[in-house]
Amino acid sequence: MNKYFTLRRATLLLALTLPGLCWGFGPPPKNALIVTETGSVYQTDVNAVTAFLSGRLGAAGYTVTTNVGVPAGSLSGYNQIWDIRFDVVLSGPDITAFVTYMSGGGALFAMGENGGCCGTRDASIAALITAAGGGTVVLSSNSANTQTVQAPFTGPVTLTTVTFAAIGGFTSPGHGAFITEDTGTSGGAIVLGPGTMSNAASGTMLSVLDVNFMDTSGSGQGLSQALTDNLIAYLGAPTVISTGPPVAPAPPSAILVLIGLGAITLYFARRQRTA
Repeated sequence: MNKYFTLRRATLLLALTLPGLCWGFGPPPKNALIVTETGSVYQTDVNAVTAFLSGRLGAAGYTVTTNVGVPAGSLSGYNQIWDIRFDVVLSGPDITAFVTYMSGGGALFAMGENGGCCGTRDASIAALITAAGGGTVVLSSNSANTQTVQAPFTGPVTLTTVTFAAIGGFTSPGHGAFITEDTGTSGGAIVLGPGTMSNAASGTMLSVLDVNFMDTSGSGQGLSQALTDNLIAYLGAPTVISTGPPVAPAPPSAILVLIGLGAITLYFARRQRTA
């Protein structure tokens, strides 16, 4: 009898324990933060973008937290951060927090707008990129509204072109690359993928200088769920993006020295044999 009850107790304990072990082997939770604002003259647009983006992140499997301003403390618990404050200048503490976040492998999106309304915001995004070691981006007030989407942002939702509404512009992406282009040297959206920011080498940053592509309010134009979904997908699994044709490396100087020493040694060895 004792053995029978011992076996039943062991079986019951195993039945209670296994579900917990199985849960432990599931995929880790995915968390996203939306940094927003209050009191903006564009608050209707801000609220519309927040609602739309929350829905798209949720559809992609993320638990979404919304916060007014950059929250204090570590941001490392978030897989993606979306700063949609397109008319708010990034402060020094904001820039420090974002560089720290990206240096730990974080994935950041920073919204901008055209230079007519939000040039100071765009300049602060450029300052963030410089602080992260992503080179010097060059801004222009506007770029053309219809732009060609660059790989890998052409998927997973098939997308070849996107039409913005009064989008700002970059004429140089720094160490990054264009997400969308209106010409070969101008576009309204850029990416700095892994390895492009010297102070945040494992981090990723995207910036689009247009709010309307996520704006579902009455004043919003150029809404693009496809581009939004593709940006979310890239931030979830960022890849290295080539910014130009590979350059064949020159032989390291140490190798050249060894080749020279080898030639000298062979020369003297031959002289000794013929002496």
